[in-house]
Amino acid sequence: MRGMRWAPLLFLPAPIQGFSFPSVRHESSRDRNARFPFADFRLTPHYPAKSPLEDVLSRVVPGSDEYVTEKYAFEIMRMLAEWSEALKFSPPALAAVAKFLDASIEASSLIPTQEKTLQTGNGIDVYRRWFSTNGVTGRERFLQEIQSYLAPLARLETAEFEIVGIKESAGSRTVQIQIRYDLVGTRKDKGREERIGTWNTEWIRDESDAWRAIRWAATVETLSRAREPVFIDITSHALGQTESYGNQMLHGVDYWRTVLDEACGIDVYGNNGLAVGDFDGDGLDDLYVCQHAGLPNRLYHNRGDGTFDDVTEKAGVDVLDSTACALFADFENKGRQDLLVVCGSGPLLFLNQGNGKYSLKRDAFQFVRPSAGDVHTCRHR
Repeated sequence: MRGMRWAPLLFLPAPIQGFSFPSVRHESSRDRNARFPFADFRLTPHYPAKSPLEDVLSRVVPGSDEYVTEKYAFEIMRMLAEWSEALKFSPPALAAVAKFLDASIEASSLIPTQEKTLQTGNGIDVYRRWFSTNGVTGRERFLQEIQSYLAPLARLETAEFEIVGIKESAGSRTVQIQIRYDLVGTRKDKGREERIGTWNTEWIRDESDAWRAIRWAATVETLSRAREPVFIDITSHALGQTESYGNQMLHGVDYWRTVLDEACGIDVYGNNGLAVGDFDGDGLDDLYVCQHAGLPNRLYHNRGDGTFDDVTEKAGVDVLDSTACALFADFENKGRQDLLVVCGSGPLLFLNQGNGKYSLKRDAFQFVRPSAGDVHTCRHR
């Protein structure tokens, strides 16, 4: 202990000149005093070899490899995305689409000439529509077709465009592009409508190196109509008062992959199921929501007034393993709903204790005789 009497000196905030680290570069006394002691000591890592990931990342940018059409698709998708945003703000957003239409564009009419009923009843009518092959010429004329085509829709909540096919024309500066569209919105008569179809288009680079659509042809479209909303999202009303809804359920897989350590095993798919059953015997359906690795599964108790309570911790079923699916069933014929949870490491059986709690039955699936039990579980890979 006598030898430790000078140890407190090591923890004094003032610099100890006799023990300072040598500087890796020349520095004036003014610069040295302006910094904390030892601040001029740096470690620069030198990796033994170039990371193979650098070669992969260098090819991520569209057009950086031999597949140059990826670059063309990326550039044209950017313009379609601008039209999409404008459509959701104020359809038909003609100013946004006019930016990439050639002045002498040749297009088919967007007024359907044939319609076939695929399904009627139960509040939803589904039709298939075909469009005329007769063409219209000129940007202004085609803009009128777009305005007429979207006229029944007062508001659009979804306006998705996706390039599903691209082909470069040999010996020219044009590309042929197939665009899939999905338009969902509210009609002026308050009904709901969705249109899904494809457009066959052709694009060319002009003198300013910008893309212009020179041909636009409508093909076949599936139209679905409902006189009123068929489903209403009540999730926030049912679960919004629970802490886990805002802190966990509202975030998707992409969010949690940036937050959780990858060592927990979280994947990119988000294939997690839902079990419905009456775990407390009150005659109301409760929910068990399966989650990916690193997040606890959630048990929500039905209160009977359209809302749910989070009783996960109280019930003892907050499993953290990646869970594909679950099942409420009376495995012991006691009149109570037990819970089978299918995890990546294997199935877990929780027995209902009848007091709002579950207990894990260990080694539940190790049978003395192969025929003693018969449980078939499935997982998505």
